[in-house]
Amino acid sequence: MPVFSALLLFFKIAGISAASGICYHHNEVYIVADNSPYLYHYDFHESRLYKIQIDSSQTEQRVEKKYKADFEALYDLDSVIVVVGSGSGPERCKAFIYNKARQKVEKVALDTLYDQMQKIGNIDTRNFNIEGISYADGVWYFLNRGNGNMHQNIVFTFRGDSMLRYLPETIQARHITLPPIGGCPSGFSDAQVLGNRLFFLATGEAKASNYEDGANKGSFISYLDLHTWKFGPIEQLSDTKKLEGLSLYSQSDNSVTFLLCEDPDDETINSCPVYRYTYRMK
Repeated sequence: MPVFSALLLFFKIAGISAASGICYHHNEVYIVADNSPYLYHYDFHESRLYKIQIDSSQTEQRVEKKYKADFEALYDLDSVIVVVGSGSGPERCKAFIYNKARQKVEKVALDTLYDQMQKIGNIDTRNFNIEGISYADGVWYFLNRGNGNMHQNIVFTFRGDSMLRYLPETIQARHITLPPIGGCPSGFSDAQVLGNRLFFLATGEAKASNYEDGANKGSFISYLDLHTWKFGPIEQLSDTKKLEGLSLYSQSDNSVTFLLCEDPDDETINSCPVYRYTYRMK
């Protein structure tokens, strides 16, 4: 693994723990946490955090593990924000689609989609764990984190729309072998499609489970070329931080700057650090 890269603390947002996904757009940040029924909206101009309750079945800000919808990924499609559960348990097979203009939420069942993914990807329920999503040119990218006992990192793709209506015959699964980190297998934790590159974060944990957390072994960033499926340069970001959210901040001809969020796996921490990182194309 290469030497550590320049991961800079950008700001902190009080009131969020266990951040698992981030989207940045027009000086606004949206964040989900895997233990909360809220979509968090931070407005840079106002320096203010708003909470949007997207799962109305939950009343507590922090939901007990066995009941949580396990929001691990979100994507901003301008008019709507799509938030998905990980699929790692019966309560976790739902999506919530927030319409910004109408300020309304629609719930979408993902059971059938996730069942089809598992069949096509030859993966069982103990190893199924969607941790990152992205969307480009009518194609959804759902990334399975290989933190189960089989360590199956998979990029699922399918054609669909902003409401997750999809064409079943277009579902494909590509198994990806990721390098270890900290002596442990690594798994996808988020993704962002930019052009013909699928940028991704990966993290390592000292436990093979899609349900229980293990000791954090750090995180790295790279990309997959969507034509060849070969890796770009792999850059280690931390040997302790579990970075779970990735969103485009800015880009130039030779670099891409991302915002990243961290899940410390410690619910006594009630602030969300947001980092900035520039990936230089080589």
